[in-house]
Amino acid sequence: MPAMARGLILFKMRILFTALFLALPLGAMAQDVPSQVRPSQDRPAEDRPIQDGQDDRSAIILPAPDSLPPPEPLPVPQTDPRQQQLERAPDTQPDVQIDIAGEDIVPEAIAPDYSKLSPSAERTARLDDLFIKLAETEDEQSANLVAEEIYAIWTESGSASVNLLLRRGSDAEAKGQPQLARIMYNHTVDLAPEFAEGWARSARLALTQKKYNRALNESLKTLALEPRHFYTLWTMGNVLEVLNRPEEALEAYREANALYPELKAVKDRLAELDAEVNGTAF
Repeated sequence: MPAMARGLILFKMRILFTALFLALPLGAMAQDVPSQVRPSQDRPAEDRPIQDGQDDRSAIILPAPDSLPPPEPLPVPQTDPRQQQLERAPDTQPDVQIDIAGEDIVPEAIAPDYSKLSPSAERTARLDDLFIKLAETEDEQSANLVAEEIYAIWTESGSASVNLLLRRGSDAEAKGQPQLARIMYNHTVDLAPEFAEGWARSARLALTQKKYNRALNESLKTLALEPRHFYTLWTMGNVLEVLNRPEEALEAYREANALYPELKAVKDRLAELDAEVNGTAF
């Protein structure tokens, strides 16, 4: 097993134990919640109104320390992923240049041939190749283009209905409609529980709404399905910082940085937090 894969697995195990540790003492806190903010128990959960500050799927809300700034929202591509794939499809027949002597010059990189692979194997192979390219690309703009190709694969669920729900949720977030986005993401994960991007978007929305327990749990679900999801590692790092667990946040940022070295938000925060925790520059 590659070293990076082992590191991701160990990291997720540590975070899982952290989540369990946090959940145990919080169970008693639910008894102290005033009765007027508890959902009525005489009707289904989906019919209960959402109170201010209450998670629609979790009664446990972790308060954010006042000393920490709010997490920085992460931009989400709005382009139709199918159109992105068409625009960035690799050339199967690269141009062959001719030198002065009339001899063929072999191009530095020839696009891989995925035509003989099954859809699942092709998806895996494309992601593997793109992650190698992402880790080796040193120019930020070029790296961002590679990341968009990865995102185009991640956002393709295989279901037109699920893709539409995800896109509507993303559009609602961009328009400042978090309640509508929450509905769309809830439907997305209900219809496609094995679709990692649905959990990733839901986790990020939970973070921006300060529902940290949900954000952490859904980040873990995302990473169980897509261990290399660098945006979710960034989300998890944000959550762990809010929970005043800077060492674990550093580890999440380091994992994201190893996958996507030119992701500026992660790179900058990693350097700052490393200096705060260890007194050294990254």
